[in-house]
Amino acid sequence: MQIYKDFYYLKVNKSGVVDSSSIVAIRDPEGLVCIEIGGGGEQNIRQTIALFEQDGLRVSDIHTIIITHTHADHMGSIAHFKQMIPELKIMDHEVDAPFLQDNTLLNGIFDADLVARLFPGNSFDILEFYRSFCPISEAKPDRTLREGDQLVFGEYILEVIHTPGHHPGHISLYERNRGAIFVGDMLGMEVPFYTPSSGGMEGYLASMEKYSALELTLIIPSHGELIENPGETIEAAAQKVKRREQRLLEALKENPRTFHELLPELFRSTLQHMFPGAAILYSHLEKLKRDGIVQERDGHYRLMGS
Repeated sequence: MQIYKDFYYLKVNKSGVVDSSSIVAIRDPEGLVCIEIGGGGEQNIRQTIALFEQDGLRVSDIHTIIITHTHADHMGSIAHFKQMIPELKIMDHEVDAPFLQDNTLLNGIFDADLVARLFPGNSFDILEFYRSFCPISEAKPDRTLREGDQLVFGEYILEVIHTPGHHPGHISLYERNRGAIFVGDMLGMEVPFYTPSSGGMEGYLASMEKYSALELTLIIPSHGELIENPGETIEAAAQKVKRREQRLLEALKENPRTFHELLPELFRSTLQHMFPGAAILYSHLEKLKRDGIVQERDGHYRLMGS
């Protein structure tokens, strides 16, 4: 779908738990620059190539890929396209670069150890999770980005905004002249998961405040439809996160609760309790402890003074 002149949104329709991310492709004098490049594996790569062809674009024209963060559905096919186009340049945020170069570090950012600690006899490995349907890959970035960097491609100027919460090195790319922003996983089909190590609840809400300070007319997500009511969408996402905290506080007013007793307050489905539930709940409880509102004693969480 062409949004502006030489500016395309290659949208992936959701079909599974984790789908390849949608892609923005911008044509400039050198060829194409892409934000995201989709998941790895034969099926995902075929889908990505088909999206380019549908808009009359050639994958062989890609000269630069910018990734918002190192999650498999956004960049798992980088190794494939790097092999196809050896001169391909890859950019990501400086905080994200270690994860792009060594995918095993992602288990720490997903706080995978929480599953083993809180659910004895179980384990979680994000690389195993990805492997069956959306393989990841490693690459060395040709350029690492920082907050405020400006990337010029043809008539478009993309401003780098560091937006942690879902991932510590997550970035959004803002085209100020058109009021458009590509937000990766920070907004879209649903509020993304966050973990203590990815920036947690606090990082996510701080990123929403960054968005609110911008003059926006269009939000382009990695998953879902284009968003033409930016202010309402940003506020709704922030309020959803805040309501999670409020539900926990209301539950703790009744009586102290264990971690497992609090999980259903945020996630009704037990299928979500180990992932992403444990990491999200832990993010909230750690934040409430830092704020001096909640304390943990004898395996129970309770309001301070109770």
